[in-house]
Amino acid sequence: MDEAGPRRGTRVRRRAGEVPQALGLLGREDRDLLKAWLRRDNQTSKRQTLLEAAGATGLEQAEALCDRLLREGWIARRERLVGGSWQWEAIIWLDLGGLKQLLGVGSRSQREQYRGQALCQARAWLPQVGDAALGAAMAQAIDALEQEAAIQVATLQRRLGLLQALRGWCERGEQGTRRDFALQAADRTKGIGAADWRWLEQFFALEALGVSAFLPLLSLSGTGRLQSTAGSIDLPAVSLLALPLADVLALTACTAPTCWWLIENRASFERQCLQRAQPGACIVWLPGRPSPGWQRAMAHLLRLAPAPLRISADIDPAGVDMALTMGRLWQRQGLEWRCSHMDEADLEAARQLWPLNAYDHALLERLLADAGLPPELRRLCEAMRRLGRKAEQEGWL
Repeated sequence: MDEAGPRRGTRVRRRAGEVPQALGLLGREDRDLLKAWLRRDNQTSKRQTLLEAAGATGLEQAEALCDRLLREGWIARRERLVGGSWQWEAIIWLDLGGLKQLLGVGSRSQREQYRGQALCQARAWLPQVGDAALGAAMAQAIDALEQEAAIQVATLQRRLGLLQALRGWCERGEQGTRRDFALQAADRTKGIGAADWRWLEQFFALEALGVSAFLPLLSLSGTGRLQSTAGSIDLPAVSLLALPLADVLALTACTAPTCWWLIENRASFERQCLQRAQPGACIVWLPGRPSPGWQRAMAHLLRLAPAPLRISADIDPAGVDMALTMGRLWQRQGLEWRCSHMDEADLEAARQLWPLNAYDHALLERLLADAGLPPELRRLCEAMRRLGRKAEQEGWL
């Protein structure tokens, strides 16, 4: 092993002889890590950078891979004498291009070309997304990927694939856990890593799209009894109850309440349940954007126990859209519905001063163009457009 040092206490180590022309057999994990290092296109790579790419659980793997690359002659290594022992600080690739070619890692220009093509293809299918809100969220996600210049091609490819999988999931009306979605999107129940889940959460209300962290539930509280072939549950026995959607669909009877009250804000819902302030009513927590599976479960309850609807959602365009969607479910059953704490006066009295964004403005125009929008919600939409702001339910908690 050749050694040279520009100053005392430092050295650069490399194997004597020519750089190899072939790469020895590597395991999949080592191969993936080496590709990640090479994609940075830096002739010199610092130790900290390489270890960060390996992650907290891959430090030993990274050290071992670096030692192997040094032994085989692919790198030179800068080392410093610390406390009587040599510690490496950085590596120098001796044939960066050749090693990348052996591993099938393209050049920077090739990766930029692929990146542009992949983003262009993603934008081409965006107009085919049937749901306007979902399409807008997907457009935001693609914009974010385009603006992230340092994103690795593999990450870009994987996340665009997740968008396609989510689009198909929603179009089919799927309902399930994150593991169910991962099995469809990545062929393994744990095939989507934590970083990719966090990325999806930035743009999508996954629960509302039928992708639950756990078993999808319907939460309710009130008076009366739920009955199935397996037995019965008396609602007054508990402050609130959360049932799997499959169990709701299996119910055969339900005592009709004086009204159904859907509340979007979870804290507001729980407060009403604990206070039991609405005798005879059945209170249901309304997810931020109810999934098709949740709506099917709610429709089943309504068929078993017809009663008028009160709905309380956020005082924003999405809240109005949600109220209209759920209200039409009651209309199809020939039942009355109305909003509660969702009028122009509530907006004007709200302490929150949150401005409308581009998506809000577009949704407002679509709502105002709907001839079936009730007068009180129309006035609320016009007030939001006039004032340029929106509010949440916490104002009346």
